[in-house]
Amino acid sequence: MSEKTLREVQAPYVIDPADEAIGRDTIIIRRENRPIAVVVPYDEYQALTASKSHPVSLPTSDPEFEKQWQAFQRLKPELLEKYEGKWVGIVKEQVAVIETSFDAVSRKIVAEFGNVAHCISQVTRKPRIAHMTTRRVIRRESSL
Repeated sequence: MSEKTLREVQAPYVIDPADEAIGRDTIIIRRENRPIAVVVPYDEYQALTASKSHPVSLPTSDPEFEKQWQAFQRLKPELLEKYEGKWVGIVKEQVAVIETSFDAVSRKIVAEFGNVAHCISQVTRKPRIAHMTTRRVIRRESSL
């Protein structure tokens, strides 16, 4: 697995399909040294999503975040009925905030709970696919 750190920019990111790592390696995208997204080979993605009994989980080294992510996955069917398209914040394995944007959820969680483990995700039926228009590799890290 290779790891790349990308600089945050206002424009969406683009991952160059000609990049040797794309499709071969799992790439972890970090913000402020915390994992925020993963680019995985398509075959691996299909294997993860094919298993209906096991929800797709994010690779993370933070067990508290993982608990919040799993709580979101468990609550997702109910959330889809009431809040499809909205953004939710999960704190202490419960829905803590529901808003129309990621930023609004983030601000409310910090204001109400401080610096606690939480998960913020948009309630959608299909996984979000981000099209990245530019990227800048700051450094490549060896396998974890």
